[in-house]
Amino acid sequence: MYLKQNIFAPLGMMNTLALTADMPKSFNRTVAHTLVDERLSAIPYAQLDGLAPAASISSSINDMSKWVLALLNNGKVGARQVIPDAAILATRAPQDIVGSIRHLNGETNYELYGLGWFLQDYAGHRIVMHDGGVSGYVSSVTLVPQEHPGIIILTNTDQNAFYEALRWEIMDAYFKLPYRNYSEAYLSSFKSNMAAEQKVYKTWRDSVALNLQPASPIANYTGTYVNEFYGSMVISRGENNDLEAVFEHHPKMFVKLQPIGGHRFFATFSDPIYGKTVFPFNFQNGKITGVKVKVADFVEADPYEFKKVN
Repeated sequence: MYLKQNIFAPLGMMNTLALTADMPKSFNRTVAHTLVDERLSAIPYAQLDGLAPAASISSSINDMSKWVLALLNNGKVGARQVIPDAAILATRAPQDIVGSIRHLNGETNYELYGLGWFLQDYAGHRIVMHDGGVSGYVSSVTLVPQEHPGIIILTNTDQNAFYEALRWEIMDAYFKLPYRNYSEAYLSSFKSNMAAEQKVYKTWRDSVALNLQPASPIANYTGTYVNEFYGSMVISRGENNDLEAVFEHHPKMFVKLQPIGGHRFFATFSDPIYGKTVFPFNFQNGKITGVKVKVADFVEADPYEFKKVN
């Protein structure tokens, strides 16, 4: 309600939703897509309201344009100050050093982080930008405050680098820089990464096909596992030597676990957005004590340690 009254309505953002629970009720909406077995496939809308400040807003290119125009006009819409200028400037003040970044034009600069914005220097211009992605979507917003262009790119697949290529191509054209084929460069990198990923998957699938026995009796891996941050996960027997894991806070999702030698299991999530990976179980003093749960880097880069409680 606060966002609607204080941001959306004053800016005229009438086609913007604050919660993902409202997305299926929208009449004019896109469909989320991801890659499933190397094919682009439609997937259900993610329910992200538990982390609403980071990921739950849905909008349109028209509404996002109104938001960006306000940011480039120091928070004003006409004569009305909708967003305090001081608040906007505070978000663009460097708070941390991200590291060095090399652009395709050969420039190397430091990248800084403000409050929700990455800050870069590009061809002598200060760039304020941030990309974001959730299940089936990737978006990008770029501001050049001094010259006032704003670039908004919305895509309905989380498996693409198009938004990157288009962003830099638009900026080069605006700054009258020499043409570079960003699309070719980013597509080549994307294909290379996909090939490397598929090679790893093949190795894991080949290990499954060998019908390797786990290092401990299969029943020893079953039980309840707990992560202090997430909650609980229950692992039970599946078919043959397979296991199945279900999660407390994702009741509609399960993970198929297939032994690939030692205490390692090839994990396939029923929701493709979480990917395929390996769960290594911890074995100490003759018993299984826990497991390291990993999902696709797009969702979460760090693994979660679950401790076996029974």
